[in-house]
Amino acid sequence: MPTIIADAGPLIALIDAADRHHGWAVRSVRPLPPPWITCAAVLSEVTHHFGNDVRALSALRRMAGALRIEEPSVDSVLTLMERFAPVMDYADSCAVLLARAHKGAVVVTTDHRDFSTYRVPFVSPKGEFHG
Repeated sequence: MPTIIADAGPLIALIDAADRHHGWAVRSVRPLPPPWITCAAVLSEVTHHFGNDVRALSALRRMAGALRIEEPSVDSVLTLMERFAPVMDYADSCAVLLARAHKGAVVVTTDHRDFSTYRVPFVSPKGEFHG
């Protein structure tokens, strides 16, 4: 099984039953074995998306046991963002760098369009793709 790098979209979809990707996340993401590697920027996106709603924070806390936080260097994140500007945000850059740092890693994301340009293996609701 590959190392899983979690982007914000799947975490949001797992928490929010009304999210358009919720069914995909429950079927395809939830069964993936932990730990899922992510970064603080991804968690920041998730909490911001929910407006720091207490129920969402509690759901994210329940997921915390499956998450392992790793942080690429700020310099490497910003360098990669410059390369893909203006499309790439900080969290995406972290996910790409984490995928590159872990042999055989796959980014799990709902952001098919942007990750199609980053040249790393990823899985989205549209299927599995290799960078």
